[in-house]
Amino acid sequence: TGAPKLVHGKTLIRQLAKTPEGESVDLVVFNVADKTSRTVTLTAGRANYKSELLGRIADVIPEPVSYKDRFPLFIKLMIIFWGSVLLRNAFRFCQEYLVQTAVRKGIMDLRCETFSNALHLPMTFYAAHGTSDTTSRLFSDVGELSRGQITLFGKTILEPAKAVSTAIAALILNWKLTLITFVAGPVAFLLIRLLGKMMKKASRKALESSADLLETTQETLTGARVVKAYTMETHQREEFLDTHKRLYKQQRRMARIDALTSPMIESLGVTFVLLAAAAAGYYVFAELMDPFVFIAWMGCLAGMFDPVRKLSKVFTRFQRSEAAAQRVFEVYDETPEKVLPNAPALTRHQQSITFEDVSLRYANTGILAVNSVNLTIGHNETVAIVGPNGCGKTTLVSMLPRLLDPTAGHVLIDGQDIQETSLDSLRDQIGLVTQDSMMFHATIAENIGFGRPGASHAEILTAAKHAYVDEFVQAMPDGYDTIIGQHGSTLSGGQKQRISIARAILRDPSILIFDEATSQIDSESEHRISQAVNEFSNGRTTLMIAHRFATVMAADRIVVMDAGRILDSGTHTDLLARCELYRTLYNTQFTDTQAQ
Repeated sequence: TGAPKLVHGKTLIRQLAKTPEGESVDLVVFNVADKTSRTVTLTAGRANYKSELLGRIADVIPEPVSYKDRFPLFIKLMIIFWGSVLLRNAFRFCQEYLVQTAVRKGIMDLRCETFSNALHLPMTFYAAHGTSDTTSRLFSDVGELSRGQITLFGKTILEPAKAVSTAIAALILNWKLTLITFVAGPVAFLLIRLLGKMMKKASRKALESSADLLETTQETLTGARVVKAYTMETHQREEFLDTHKRLYKQQRRMARIDALTSPMIESLGVTFVLLAAAAAGYYVFAELMDPFVFIAWMGCLAGMFDPVRKLSKVFTRFQRSEAAAQRVFEVYDETPEKVLPNAPALTRHQQSITFEDVSLRYANTGILAVNSVNLTIGHNETVAIVGPNGCGKTTLVSMLPRLLDPTAGHVLIDGQDIQETSLDSLRDQIGLVTQDSMMFHATIAENIGFGRPGASHAEILTAAKHAYVDEFVQAMPDGYDTIIGQHGSTLSGGQKQRISIARAILRDPSILIFDEATSQIDSESEHRISQAVNEFSNGRTTLMIAHRFATVMAADRIVVMDAGRILDSGTHTDLLARCELYRTLYNTQFTDTQAQ
C-alpha cells in the first residue's frame, strides 16, 4: 500500500523475518542492467525450528547503529569468548581432577586389597611365582591399570559424545551421503580389534619381562657381596642387559602398534569421506545440493571422524590395561590359605603333636617331599630332626604352623586337626626361627617386638638378654634404638640370628621351631644360646632341625629322615647302634661341627 520505499538489504531481511505467518509483502525489484522493474508478492510461511532458534539468538545480540558502535560490540564478544574459555577450562579442571582423584583412590584400594590377599596366599604360590613377580604386579601392573582408567573416564566420555553429535548433524544435512561414510565403521572395528589383540599380547609379555628385570635387579643388589667376591659384575650386567633387551623388544612392538593405529584409522576414514564427498560434489555441481550445506556437511564429517581416530588409540590403551588387570587379578583371585569360617580357637598346647600319615607333593614340581610320615611328639619334649639335604625336614615342620598344608594325612595338636581350628590361634602358639634370619628396616627393639605388637621395653630387654642380644647392643651408641638397615645389613649373621631367637622368646609360644637356627652362630654364642633355649624350652614342645652336634645331643629324641620318610627315631646312643644313615651323618656333619 502506498508508494514503494527503498529499504537497505539488512533492514529488508529483518522486516521479512518478522513478518507474521500468512501475511503478504509486495517487493519491487529493479533491474540495473535494463533499468526495468517488476513487483513480486511474498507470503510469509511458518519458520522451522532452526530459523526460530537463529532468530532468537539474533534478537539477543544488539545491533550497532554505526561503524563506531561496532568496536564496543566486538569487545563484548571478546569478553564473552574469554569467559566461555575460562568456564570451559574450569569444567576441564574439575573433570580431570575428579577423575584422577577417583582413579587414584580406586587404585589405592585395589592395591591394598591385592596386597592383603597376597599376605594370605600359601607359600606354594611364592615357590611357584617368586616374590619379584608379585611385587611387579602390585606396582608396575597396577600403575598401567590406573593409566587405562584415567583414559576411560576422560576421553571415552567426551569423544563419543562429539562423534555422535556430529554424526546426527551430518545425517540431518544429508542422510543418504552420510550412510556411505558409515560403511567404514565395520572395517575400522575389525582393524582396531586386531591391533588391540596384538597390543594385549605384547603388553602382557612386556609386563612379564618387567617382572624378570625386577627379579634380576633384586637378586643382584641383595647379593652384591657375593657378586663382588666372585667378580661376577660383568656377568650380572650382561644378564641385566639381556633381560632388558627382551623388555625393550616388547615395548618396541607396543610402540609400533600404537603408532600404526591412528594413521591407519585416519586413512580409512578419509578414504570413505572422499568417496562420499565425490558424490556430494556431483550433487553440488548438478545444483541438487546447496554449496553451504555441502561445506557444513563436510565439517560434520571431519568432526565425526576425529573422535573416532582418537578413540582408536584409546582402545589399544585399554588392551594394555586389560593385560595388566589380568595379571593383577590373578593374584587377587588366587585361592588364599584355607581358613574355616568361625573355626574354634586352638587352646594352648598341653598334650601332644601328631603327624598322622602325612604326605606333601609340590604342585609345581610334582616332587613328593614328605611321604606317609607318622610321628607323635609329647608336650615338653625336644625333638631334633636330622637327615641329608632335601630329605623333607623343613617341609615337615612347615606343616605345623600351616605354612604348607599336607596333600594327604592330618596334623593334630592335642587331638585337634589344625586345619579345622583358627589359623591365628594356631600361629599365636608357635615361635619360629629359620636359617635365613629376616630383619626389617627398623630398630633392634622393633625387630625383636615384631612378633608381639605392644610388648613393653622391659619385656623386649628380657628376651634380648636370654638370646644374648644385649651383649652387642650395649656397644652401639643408640642401643636398642639403632636402625639396622634393610635386611639387617649393618649386623653380622650371628647377631641377626640372636635377634630372631629373641623375637621367638618374646612371643612366649607353647611350641618352638628352630630350623638351622644356630647355623650362623659361633661356637661360644651357640653354647650360651643353647643354655637359654634349654631354659626357655621348659614347659614347651620344641622341634629342631640341625646339623650341629651340640644341638642334636641336647634333644630328648632324634628323628632321622631320608627321601621324605622317617627311617628311625631314638636317642643318640640307640641310633648310633642301629641306624646306618645316622652313623654316616654323625661321622660327617656332626663330627665336623663338633670339631669346630
